Amino acid sequence: MVKCDMSFPYISETQFLVQTSRLNARLGKRKSLLYLWTALFLTIEYISISILYFLLYVYRIREEFGELPSIFDKSFPRLHQYLIFYGFFMLFYFFLLYRGKLVSVRTNLTTIDECFRVSGAIGGAILLTIGATFLLNMDDYSRLVVLLFLVLSILVVSAIRAVKRLLLFAVAGRSAVTVNTLIIGAGQVGQSLADELIRNKSLAYHVVGFLDDDPGRQVKQAPVLGKIGDIFRVLKEHAVDEIIITIPSERQLVNQLITELRKFNLNITIIPDMFNLMTSTVKIGHIHALPIVTLVKTPMRGPGLVLKRLFDLVAAALLVIILSPLLLLVGLLIKLDSKGPVIYRQQRVGKNGKLFHMYKFRSMRQDADQMLDKLWEKNEADGIAFKIHDDPRVTRLGRILRKYSIDELPQLLNVLKGEMSLVGPRPPLPVEVEQYGAWEWRRLEVTPGITGLWQVSGRSDLSFKQWINLDIYYIENWSLLLDFKILLKTIPAVIRGEGAY
Repeated sequence: MVKCDMSFPYISETQFLVQTSRLNARLGKRKSLLYLWTALFLTIEYISISILYFLLYVYRIREEFGELPSIFDKSFPRLHQYLIFYGFFMLFYFFLLYRGKLVSVRTNLTTIDECFRVSGAIGGAILLTIGATFLLNMDDYSRLVVLLFLVLSILVVSAIRAVKRLLLFAVAGRSAVTVNTLIIGAGQVGQSLADELIRNKSLAYHVVGFLDDDPGRQVKQAPVLGKIGDIFRVLKEHAVDEIIITIPSERQLVNQLITELRKFNLNITIIPDMFNLMTSTVKIGHIHALPIVTLVKTPMRGPGLVLKRLFDLVAAALLVIILSPLLLLVGLLIKLDSKGPVIYRQQRVGKNGKLFHMYKFRSMRQDADQMLDKLWEKNEADGIAFKIHDDPRVTRLGRILRKYSIDELPQLLNVLKGEMSLVGPRPPLPVEVEQYGAWEWRRLEVTPGITGLWQVSGRSDLSFKQWINLDIYYIENWSLLLDFKILLKTIPAVIRGEGAY
């Protein structure tokens, strides 16, 4: 609980109006620049799509009719129909971009997430346009042009947005497009928020500092600029664009803050009261007129779970067939490199605590398990996991297999048997589960996976707490699309071999 100081310094109405007008003018200039950036990139996007569309149109018409008259000639084939299609598409596309919050220069999405959403907006706009032109009985256009336009426009727009992110990343922290953020409350939630904003530089946030009424609060991300009652002084001294309030339980103070801050041209965000609850999946509903919040363990259920299992079976079977030459070669090399079996079977804990044997290519000496007790004091991982660099138990070939996760390939057999999934939390050892608390046990609510958010976010370089939090996030936010994105991100993570040892 944050200790609250409800007193705000008194200033006269004239002083307040002067300060407010100056601050709002300064913020207005910064917001105008952001709007210009937004308009610039949206204009580039629209121009690029338009050029692509009409190039495809001219190419198609030339293929069909040969030599063409001037584009301004009324006899230009099907120009009227294609213009109508183009007009509908642009309207629907802007609507879907706006609805998906994809218009602004800044976004809280990752690059891949943004590309997926933009792809959905383009596909949705084309489907809506096809429906609209069909109702108007104006469907005299090439299906090939529409298909090519769909694919190429996704590639073009994704490239433009990637460039936009690179430019934003390049100027982050030293440009007027950076959002200067003041965080009210320097507790656990406030500091976790600051960590996220600082780590994700492409978001272009700059944490100016904190306001907190606890004088003994230790904060490392940014300075504590004063007590909450000093907010007017801080706003006067610092260029603040956004205020994020992380103390919603102090309702009287928050209400007073909001009342006072409404006069300023600031963005105000509040982390909700139910922050800790909302880290679980919830469904909002009603019982008659009463609003209710229902906790849901995971959205991984029903038809979605069936589709996930079907995808696992098909993909794992295909991968086993395609990779069979590599699997045989690795098995032969392991036999030549060191004594012991090719496949290492290790007991792991699966969904709901069920034990199973996980398969891996052997990457350690045959007596690796017996050596573990002697090496435990050298453990470099926090929490209950065991990891050390230059593990003496790892063979020469094993270091290569582990770096590029080739030793994990036999787990495709576990996927075919239904003991594992392609994507999910890593299956823990029984000795690790014995030390689990209620929070860590949540990892066992779903089928474990070969890869997951942990692998595409740092692998062994992550702390145990970060590892667990990523797994819980995956469980609570699961979707087939999330699985697909994790699989795509796994490929460069494995190729780079970062964080694996």
